[in-house]
Amino acid sequence: MKRLMFIACASLAVLVFPLRAAAQHVHADSPKTTLTVTSTLVVGTTILQPGQYRFQCRTFDGRTFLIVTAINGKEIARVPCVKETLDAMVIESDYRSALREDGKRTMTSVRIKGELVAHRLLD
Repeated sequence: MKRLMFIACASLAVLVFPLRAAAQHVHADSPKTTLTVTSTLVVGTTILQPGQYRFQCRTFDGRTFLIVTAINGKEIARVPCVKETLDAMVIESDYRSALREDGKRTMTSVRIKGELVAHRLLD
Protein backbone atom coordinates (compact mmCIF):
# COMPACT_ATOMS: atom_id res chain seq x y z
CA MET A 1 0.00 0.00 0.00
CA LYS A 2 2.82 2.39 0.85
CA ARG A 3 4.47 1.59 -2.44
CA LEU A 4 1.25 2.32 -4.35
CA MET A 5 0.84 5.63 -2.50
CA PHE A 6 4.45 6.58 -3.34
CA ILE A 7 3.90 5.82 -7.04
CA ALA A 8 0.69 7.88 -7.07
CA CYS A 9 2.43 10.87 -5.42
CA ALA A 10 5.40 10.61 -7.77
CA SER A 11 3.09 10.51 -10.79
CA LEU A 12 1.20 13.54 -9.52
CA ALA A 13 4.46 15.46 -9.03
CA VAL A 14 5.51 14.70 -12.60
CA LEU A 15 2.20 16.14 -13.83
CA VAL A 16 2.17 19.22 -11.58
CA PHE A 17 5.73 20.52 -12.12
CA PRO A 18 5.32 21.21 -15.87
CA LEU A 19 2.05 23.05 -15.16
CA ARG A 20 3.73 25.16 -12.50
CA ALA A 21 6.57 26.03 -14.86
CA ALA A 22 4.06 27.08 -17.52
CA ALA A 23 2.22 29.27 -14.99
CA GLN A 24 5.47 31.09 -14.20
CA HIS A 25 6.03 31.96 -17.86
CA VAL A 26 6.29 35.74 -18.20
CA HIS A 27 4.10 37.17 -20.94
CA ALA A 28 5.88 39.32 -23.51
CA ASP A 29 3.43 42.20 -23.00
CA SER A 30 2.32 43.49 -19.63
CA PRO A 31 -1.27 44.45 -18.85
CA LYS A 32 -2.22 48.08 -19.53
CA THR A 33 -2.64 50.43 -16.59
CA THR A 34 -3.94 53.99 -16.32
CA LEU A 35 -2.00 56.34 -14.06
CA THR A 36 -2.43 60.00 -13.21
CA VAL A 37 0.55 62.29 -13.61
CA THR A 38 0.13 65.18 -11.16
CA SER A 39 3.01 67.40 -12.31
CA THR A 40 5.26 67.71 -15.37
CA LEU A 41 7.17 64.44 -15.83
CA VAL A 42 9.96 63.52 -18.23
CA VAL A 43 9.59 60.04 -19.77
CA GLY A 44 12.54 59.27 -22.01
CA THR A 45 12.75 62.36 -24.23
CA THR A 46 9.04 63.21 -23.88
CA ILE A 47 7.58 65.64 -21.35
CA LEU A 48 4.18 64.61 -19.99
CA GLN A 49 1.85 67.31 -18.74
CA PRO A 50 -0.44 66.60 -15.78
CA GLY A 51 -3.25 64.24 -16.73
CA GLN A 52 -4.13 60.57 -17.16
CA TYR A 53 -2.05 58.26 -19.35
CA ARG A 54 -1.99 54.54 -20.15
CA PHE A 55 1.22 52.58 -19.64
CA GLN A 56 2.14 49.15 -21.00
CA CYS A 57 5.41 47.29 -21.36
CA ARG A 58 5.64 45.61 -24.80
CA THR A 59 8.23 43.57 -26.65
CA PHE A 60 9.08 44.22 -30.31
CA ASP A 61 11.77 42.22 -32.13
CA GLY A 62 13.26 41.03 -28.83
CA ARG A 63 13.50 44.53 -27.32
CA THR A 64 11.27 45.71 -24.48
CA PHE A 65 9.70 49.18 -24.38
CA LEU A 66 7.43 51.12 -22.05
CA ILE A 67 4.65 52.52 -24.24
CA VAL A 68 2.82 55.64 -23.01
CA THR A 69 -0.47 56.53 -24.67
CA ALA A 70 -3.04 59.24 -24.17
CA ILE A 71 -6.50 58.15 -23.06
CA ASN A 72 -7.64 58.43 -26.72
CA GLY A 73 -5.08 55.73 -27.65
CA LYS A 74 -2.50 57.96 -29.38
CA GLU A 75 1.06 56.84 -28.60
CA ILE A 76 3.03 59.60 -26.89
CA ALA A 77 6.28 57.90 -25.90
CA ARG A 78 8.19 54.65 -26.44
CA VAL A 79 11.11 54.18 -24.04
CA PRO A 80 13.44 51.15 -23.77
CA CYS A 81 13.06 49.34 -20.46
CA VAL A 82 14.08 46.19 -18.62
CA LYS A 83 12.08 43.99 -16.28
CA GLU A 84 13.38 43.66 -12.73
CA THR A 85 12.00 40.89 -10.55
CA LEU A 86 10.33 41.99 -7.31
CA ASP A 87 10.00 40.05 -4.05
CA ALA A 88 6.21 40.41 -3.95
CA MET A 89 3.34 40.96 -6.35
CA VAL A 90 2.45 44.59 -7.08
CA ILE A 91 -0.76 45.48 -5.21
CA GLU A 92 -1.39 48.84 -6.88
CA SER A 93 0.00 50.27 -10.11
CA ASP A 94 2.34 53.23 -9.72
CA TYR A 95 5.40 54.88 -11.18
CA ARG A 96 8.68 55.88 -9.58
CA SER A 97 10.51 59.08 -10.40
CA ALA A 98 13.62 61.01 -9.46
CA LEU A 99 14.48 64.68 -9.40
CA ARG A 100 17.29 65.55 -11.82
CA GLU A 101 19.97 68.17 -11.21
CA ASP A 102 18.19 70.56 -13.61
CA GLY A 103 15.08 70.42 -11.39
CA LYS A 104 12.99 68.27 -13.74
CA ARG A 105 11.29 65.12 -12.45
CA THR A 106 11.99 62.04 -14.58
CA MET A 107 10.27 58.64 -14.56
CA THR A 108 12.56 55.80 -13.49
CA SER A 109 10.18 52.81 -13.44
CA VAL A 110 6.58 51.63 -13.62
CA ARG A 111 4.99 48.87 -11.54
CA ILE A 112 1.78 47.31 -12.79
CA LYS A 113 -0.81 45.70 -10.50
CA GLY A 114 -0.66 41.92 -10.47
CA GLU A 115 2.89 41.61 -11.82
CA LEU A 116 6.03 40.42 -10.08
CA VAL A 117 8.28 42.84 -12.00
CA ALA A 118 9.13 46.53 -12.18
CA HIS A 119 9.67 48.03 -15.62
CA ARG A 120 12.85 50.12 -15.22
CA LEU A 121 13.44 52.71 -17.91
CA LEU A 122 16.84 52.76 -19.58
CA ASP A 123 18.74 55.99 -20.11
